[in-house]
Amino acid sequence: MKKLNVLELLKNYQNLVKKGKIQFLQKNTPEQQNILQLLNDLISDFSEASKKGDLSTNLDWQDAHKKGRDLWQVLASSALNAIDPDSKGNSKLFNYIDAATSFEEILYGLEPYYRDHTLHSLWVYFMGEHILRDHLPEKQDSLNWYLFNDIESETFLDMRSLLTEAREKEEEICKRVNDRRDAIWCLMALCHDLGYSLAKLDKLNEKVQGVLEFFDIPRFRRIGYTLDVEHHYIASQFLELMAMDVRIVPSSDTKQVLIKCYRDDSTYWRLCRALEKKQHGIMSSYLIYKILGIFADTSVRGAAEEWGLDDEEAVDNIIRGDILFAIAQHEFDFTHLNSLNSLADILIIADQLEEFSRYGRPMLTRKYHDTTAEASIAFDRSSNGKDINICIGYEVAEHHDLSVFFKRKAEELCRFYSLRQSNSEMTGKRQVYAIKSIKMTAEKNEKKHFIQFFRDSEDKAFLPAVSFEGQKLSEREYPVECIDDKIHVKYAKGKKMSLDEWFDKYSKQ
Repeated sequence: MKKLNVLELLKNYQNLVKKGKIQFLQKNTPEQQNILQLLNDLISDFSEASKKGDLSTNLDWQDAHKKGRDLWQVLASSALNAIDPDSKGNSKLFNYIDAATSFEEILYGLEPYYRDHTLHSLWVYFMGEHILRDHLPEKQDSLNWYLFNDIESETFLDMRSLLTEAREKEEEICKRVNDRRDAIWCLMALCHDLGYSLAKLDKLNEKVQGVLEFFDIPRFRRIGYTLDVEHHYIASQFLELMAMDVRIVPSSDTKQVLIKCYRDDSTYWRLCRALEKKQHGIMSSYLIYKILGIFADTSVRGAAEEWGLDDEEAVDNIIRGDILFAIAQHEFDFTHLNSLNSLADILIIADQLEEFSRYGRPMLTRKYHDTTAEASIAFDRSSNGKDINICIGYEVAEHHDLSVFFKRKAEELCRFYSLRQSNSEMTGKRQVYAIKSIKMTAEKNEKKHFIQFFRDSEDKAFLPAVSFEGQKLSEREYPVECIDDKIHVKYAKGKKMSLDEWFDKYSKQ
């Protein structure tokens, strides 16, 4: 598998922009020329630094961040105006980026390899374009926009007279949404971590508390925030929009095709839980919902309202709901992904892969590191045309611990994916990919670990040797299972231990 790197992603995206392949960047427009200039500057900087050796040492990261922030703003502006030419509140979003960047400067000492989230969001955006266009080109025009045609289902078999009209409406709405696909993806990727810095307030408080203890000050006014009652009304609309299924249904007299909104209670529960915990994904969504005018025009109506949505309202709701939901979902508890059919699915994969620019300043050395691992990805389609196998590879950097990295990435896959869960989300003629297996390999200096989750067979992992209860467990493949939110290794008949415990024993050898 070919390794991903920033320079190649920049060049790949530059080529797409030059050829006018990005829907919201027409050729020979001021926006296109501005973006090409910013890309040229970054490509030149990364190229020159790479020739000298280590990017961590040779790249001016502050200058790269400034250029990246300028590129972020021009891309976001172009995407927002492509979705709604009368978009308001954009400047407030750009002011937030400036404020959040300034705040983020004080957070680099809170954890190892805290990343620059402005640059990170750009690399995720470019990587998603690479995945869709170079790995999964057939998905570009067959994405799942979460529009459900219920007249296709068995429930309405006696209404076949409406089926042709329902299919035409489904196809037309999906086409209109897909015409703005590139702008939708751009906003999802660029905005997915806007709330990340706020998620680190607890760690900041811990550091302050650690110092104040020496002054015998056991209590102090912690830095934090709450969403008070004044937020209730807008938060309620926000949650309803993200949890809303847009469905094509028959009218009560079965003479018309209508588009109605139905709340998915399972999704609504997850969203409420995420908001309660102030997870950075949903707080990122909440921020743009509050300050961007494009979200003011959404229509949240109950299923009991007979007239439903007109086509334009349906298109607007799908676009806006998908942007918000994808951003919120990338940090969900109980995500249960088992398919690769939507931009929300692409966001999670791209975000997982983006380890190659996790530049940070470890507290002891104060040295910049531009990466924790070089990443690669491959997709293998099954012969039936409906299943897909995903293979992710990481070559872990010298300064990073292989076991710590592998365990973190394995646990993230366990948290996000539930391949054995049944999948009934897709209708119509769109391309469907159910994930048959997902494999993650991490290696460093000829040492290698991997874990592979399957839909139809037992999960497995290749793990290092450990000593346990007087016996030597050799380096080899072991069956594993995800249960009770943890990965367990089955090392003998009827015996198992958690992956945490396995690597804890390994680290003490």
